Amino acid sequence: MNNNALGFGSGGDPVLAALVESIADAVYAVDHEGRVQFANGAAVRMLGYDDEAQLLGQPSHATIHHHKPDGTPFPEDACPLLRPRVTGEVVRVEEDWFVRRDGTFVPVAYSSAPVDTPEGRGAVVVFQDITERRAAAAARLRERATHASRARIVEAALDERRRLGRDLHDGAQQRLTNIALAAQIARRSEDPAEVGEMLGAVVEETQAAIDELRALGAGLHPAVLTHRGLLGAVESLTARTPVPVALDVTRERFPDLVEATAYFVIAEALANVAKHAGAEHTRVEVAREGELLRILVEDDGRGGADPSGSGLSGLADRVAAVDGALTVAAGVDGRGTRVEATLPARGPDLAG
Repeated sequence: MNNNALGFGSGGDPVLAALVESIADAVYAVDHEGRVQFANGAAVRMLGYDDEAQLLGQPSHATIHHHKPDGTPFPEDACPLLRPRVTGEVVRVEEDWFVRRDGTFVPVAYSSAPVDTPEGRGAVVVFQDITERRAAAAARLRERATHASRARIVEAALDERRRLGRDLHDGAQQRLTNIALAAQIARRSEDPAEVGEMLGAVVEETQAAIDELRALGAGLHPAVLTHRGLLGAVESLTARTPVPVALDVTRERFPDLVEATAYFVIAEALANVAKHAGAEHTRVEVAREGELLRILVEDDGRGGADPSGSGLSGLADRVAAVDGALTVAAGVDGRGTRVEATLPARGPDLAG
């Protein structure tokens, strides 16, 4: 089969040749043996060649379809692109990969249709570069994931507010009520001993209420973040950890939401190390890299952290809610666990 037989080349119908050459889609034809017989300009450019002549006569599968992106070979007898030569069917593939001349891969969608020639049945393939389409789809998935994470954060915040309300009602509020009643009784009493006893109870109950309120406020927004920044807060946090922690934390200040998120990433990761890792050493790094703030917590423990566990999955939601990303992986040489988060250094884009 040749260009004249297909009708695409210079020896065929000039109108058809001009039409095929002018369209934006790549057009590519193979003969009954699977050898390239035609490639329009769009196909030549998409596959990284300088001229159609570099493709003509080459075995199609061995030239553009021989491997998958993960490096595994792609058997020719499983190639959908060439199947129409054998079965006579039209094949449509929404996502596949062709190999460029330089060995890189281009994601494509294509349809391959049989074409009868004097030498036997060949195929004509029309394909498109779907790089932008895949990027747009990935962006939509990220956006949906971010919105879902934010929804979970909002729901978690509402649950937390309800929990705080219950704790205040059942704990500190009840103690304050007891204090008020004891003070009233003491004020009405004329017995100095009873007054002294009641005032002693008031002092004890007041201290207990203070302790409960302090405990309730511990997880909301550490005051040390406001006054000393992320470095001071992390130094305060790690001063109490049972596992030695090596710190390399920037002194730069960031928006409150960014600092709070970074702090809770570190706090949750260190809590996991203390509870589960059996580690001897932990390392915490916080550094600005361009427009991103990078947080790393790595230990030398037994590893095996479960990213889907309630603590880490909740942490992933917290990070996603500020347009960040969280990864949990094995540490260096497969030992320990590496928790890494990247946050926008200027804070999330709340316009959307």
